[in-house]
Amino acid sequence: MYKIIGGDQKEYGPVSADDLRRWITEGRANARTQVLAEGTTEWKPLSAVPEFADLFSTAFPPLPASSAGATGWVTPEDLLLRDYALDIGHCLTRSWELVRKNLWPVAGITFLVMAIVIGINQLLGLISGPAMRDMIEHSRFSPGAILLVCGVSILSTPVYTILVGGLFKYYLKLIRGEAAGIGDAFSGFGPAIAQLALLGLVSSLLSFLGYCLCILPGLYLNVAWMFGIPLVMDRNMGFWEALELSRKVVSKHWFLMFGFMLVVGLVAACGVLACCIGMLVTAPIGWVAMLYAYEDIFGRPTA
Repeated sequence: MYKIIGGDQKEYGPVSADDLRRWITEGRANARTQVLAEGTTEWKPLSAVPEFADLFSTAFPPLPASSAGATGWVTPEDLLLRDYALDIGHCLTRSWELVRKNLWPVAGITFLVMAIVIGINQLLGLISGPAMRDMIEHSRFSPGAILLVCGVSILSTPVYTILVGGLFKYYLKLIRGEAAGIGDAFSGFGPAIAQLALLGLVSSLLSFLGYCLCILPGLYLNVAWMFGIPLVMDRNMGFWEALELSRKVVSKHWFLMFGFMLVVGLVAACGVLACCIGMLVTAPIGWVAMLYAYEDIFGRPTA
């Protein structure tokens, strides 16, 4: 007999092995679902239980016993050695359920963070706005004006990254069933602030250069680096280590991840159609879905 932790972070069971196999085939449980066998005290992912490992042998090979480092995380080396699958629909379904159950705090905290981002962007716009208007109205594309506009745009990204990093931490705690509050949403201003700022600055600069080189390199990097922020916030990684690990993992199924980002973008766009107010719901759904994908692919620390 077994107990499992569902996508809603609630405990289910005990159930038999046959029932659990049926749940797996129905998509109600996956390789990352935490399971507790009767008579044991250690929760494990289903893929690490020999009786069910054959169901995930293609997409999720069982983790070796040594795959968790001293911090409890699956090591980057093991992450790069194994393959993964991504169920976009399952990520969105779990995200909708989580946001629905925590609607008002999620919408309120998301609104507060994004209002601060918009306010900062407006202040920075006061600096670059005159140069931008001059270029548009009089076609004066001077090198100094172009550099000013691009420089302000690039320098605004670290602030955005720090704020979004805290918001992602808040969402991750909700996903894991932990107590989460407004302080978590601003935790990007804690110990990780320097790495988040560098991540935002370097990634925006390199992406900009990539878009200048026929667009495709910039598009590749934007998708490949999608997990950089949660890796810094969640694993305390350095910014470049996080970007590289994200890039190498995402590149295994880059087109799938590109499709995932398109779907998330379409979900957010639905909020814009609802007089923008709907974005307070659709934006969190998209971000939380991405973080569910992060949980499924990178895992969470073991005890």
